[in-house]
Amino acid sequence: MPSIQAVQPVTTSSASKTTSNRDRATTKGDPDLNHLVRISPVERDCREFAALSSPERYPSPLPCRISYLDFSYADVASNLALDEALLIAAEEHEAGPSLRVWESQTYAVVLGASGRLREDVNLSLCQAQGVTIARRSSGGGTVVIGPGAMNIALVLSSDAAPGLLAVDQAQLYVLERIASAIRESGVEARVQGSGDLTLGGRKFSGSAQRRLRRHFMVHATILYDFSIDRIVRWTHLPLRQPSYREQRGHAEFLRNLELPRSLLLDAVKSAWLTDTKPPMATLPEDLVQRLVREKFGDTGWVERL
Repeated sequence: MPSIQAVQPVTTSSASKTTSNRDRATTKGDPDLNHLVRISPVERDCREFAALSSPERYPSPLPCRISYLDFSYADVASNLALDEALLIAAEEHEAGPSLRVWESQTYAVVLGASGRLREDVNLSLCQAQGVTIARRSSGGGTVVIGPGAMNIALVLSSDAAPGLLAVDQAQLYVLERIASAIRESGVEARVQGSGDLTLGGRKFSGSAQRRLRRHFMVHATILYDFSIDRIVRWTHLPLRQPSYREQRGHAEFLRNLELPRSLLLDAVKSAWLTDTKPPMATLPEDLVQRLVREKFGDTGWVERL
């Protein structure tokens, strides 16, 4: 698919935030919500496309036809806003499920929605070196992104497969599909901890989740040719660590997947896309710019914790 040209960063400004239904993300699965879930016209053919996936390859059949977007803005705030916009478009405008892949051409430290700026980030060094600090809408820990780190945003309906109303089951469902696809490339990737992809007990990808009433989004950042030293210098060790980390520092715990980008992209696409030429996800430009102004480009959001 031809790449869309990156646009110039949008002008950001502070704006007061209002709380809406979409901002009150659910944090736990609730079986009692099953009767409230509506299926959009875009998602009615999910069962038809489930037959196209192989149960031997993945933990359960593919939920439905998923649109695809391989597109990166020039600035981090707009990229984070686009991920959120695709989730909102599915929730409020029946845009359907989507897979987006993007990669920042500049380095940035990205906090999770509840991350603590001064606990997670070497703030003085980042400021001295001009490193962008941003905050995404999903949970999870702080990550460093840039060239050599592929970012994935997958939006699915909460009823696309059994158990997806539960946060942990939804995360496992998504990660197992990605790990299975990577294993088909000859790399023995595993899912460990609460949302990590590992190779030989070392982490090459972290993930996080953002939930609305009927849809959820899983973020993942996959290190394939990234400077681990930048993570060592710009971020502190997390206070909460999975047991398999065994108190290892960043340099000992993190690694690159060391799979060529083209093969990694093929694996990610094969995990979710049934079509050789999948439908292209619509770029909701107006919504992206509004989210940058009101949220992702607002220092109040970035520095809120």
